[in-house]
Amino acid sequence: MEEVKEAFKKQIEYFVKWHIMNISSFEYVAREVLPNPLVSATMEGCMESGMDVMHGGAKYNSTGDSGVGIGNVADSLNIINHCVFEKKICTAQEMYDAILNNWEGYEDLHRYILNEAPHYGNGLPESDRFATFAAKVFGDAVNSLTGPRGRCSAGLYPVTTNVMFGMITNATPDGRHKGEPLADGIAAPQQMDKNGPTGVISSVAAIDQENFPNGTLMNLKFHPSALAGEDGWKKLSQLMETYFNMGGMELQINVISTDTLKDAQKNPDKHKDLVVRVAGFSAYFVELHESGQNDLIRRTELAM
Repeated sequence: MEEVKEAFKKQIEYFVKWHIMNISSFEYVAREVLPNPLVSATMEGCMESGMDVMHGGAKYNSTGDSGVGIGNVADSLNIINHCVFEKKICTAQEMYDAILNNWEGYEDLHRYILNEAPHYGNGLPESDRFATFAAKVFGDAVNSLTGPRGRCSAGLYPVTTNVMFGMITNATPDGRHKGEPLADGIAAPQQMDKNGPTGVISSVAAIDQENFPNGTLMNLKFHPSALAGEDGWKKLSQLMETYFNMGGMELQINVISTDTLKDAQKNPDKHKDLVVRVAGFSAYFVELHESGQNDLIRRTELAM
């Protein structure tokens, strides 16, 4: 497994440099053809230095680069370790073939991975250590680089690209099928966090979020009954405080049932005023693209 981790590290470092090189190339062109005088006039440091924000005039300047699907990456490494090296459920070649065949012909292995193997997002240290590892590799790779305006800054958030990127991503060792959305934010892959909200925040806290100055994103969806009664909001407040005390950076919360979202998808005229928190922004649920609606529906419905 150490060889797998080392190979993963080399790939991440190579492609992060490639990605930042592309971003830098864009910025060198953009600052010549797309200056931002209005933004620069309101940005601290630009007036003082006499430089446009695109030329690095701002006092606080960094180029953000965000990782998407950390939950899938962490869980894939975890599942490879568990199935191939620890329990020897399958060989590395069998795992490889199963992924390339989108799990067709490997249904028993797929069922084992989904239903019996340990998963990231459930407060299990033996699984969560791979989130710690993968996040550090990516964060260190990004934060070590510079761009035209200054330092590069790592983040872990998809906005909604986890849906779009998932469409062009092959099956993954965590049990995900080809084309399915990647994990949302820094959470576990959808429906794989089965030990409640405390298990979720315990796993996510394994990621050193101070290594991501460009920000992280953590979504939680609660059934309304979970927060019912006089103590409902108190329990939620205590959960949030605990998460932040454990090193969490940001939380976004929906309090709505999956059944309500499904009904809103089928009967949009009945739910025109239904507002949901998507990822860094709120929107009317009925105005979202169907793929975005499905991703919200698939988020694990938590109880307390």
